[in-house]
Amino acid sequence: MRERIEEAAKRAFSEFGYKGTTMDQIARLAGVSKGAIYLHFPSKEALFHHMLRGVIAQVRDAFESAQVEGDDYFRNLERGLRALMKFRADHAMLSKLVQEVRQFGTAEARAGLQQLEAAILDYLARHLQRGMDLGVVRPCRADLVAFVLFRAYTSVLRDFRPEEGELSEGALYELFTGLFVDGLRLRPGEGRASNRTFLEER
Repeated sequence: MRERIEEAAKRAFSEFGYKGTTMDQIARLAGVSKGAIYLHFPSKEALFHHMLRGVIAQVRDAFESAQVEGDDYFRNLERGLRALMKFRADHAMLSKLVQEVRQFGTAEARAGLQQLEAAILDYLARHLQRGMDLGVVRPCRADLVAFVLFRAYTSVLRDFRPEEGELSEGALYELFTGLFVDGLRLRPGEGRASNRTFLEER
């Protein structure tokens, strides 16, 4: 029964957003009584946050699935960023929440998207920290770099509309390399105690 409720909630939030979804709708879609839902979830808000936690886990899976064992750390990082953006754009529930925030400014939907973004940034920061631990990423403020990378990729994939069509994967990687990799990559012989940059911990 719980799986049916979760599937119905996913469909309802994807079609109607947070504001437009009711527990009655979810009950009808799941083919259960509203009381049965309350046995598992005390409120619509609790059910919504449960669904968000599932989405956050799927986002992390999308990043990890894009990793190629043995490939260059930065290629994997860029590939993972692209996978995150694609997942977010293709996920019906997230797309509906973004639309709802733009149209109505629903506080719960906005908070849900902020929770998702915070989880993504935390995950990226930890991935960058792993790069530092491996000796391939220069010492830096992982949280700051994660924020810049995420916002830059979001803007490029969402807002940049070249006349010749969407950017190819190769073009995206060239952009990523030119803007970020040269500043982040720890070069042979440079050592981990290299000159501090504006991205390092203060």
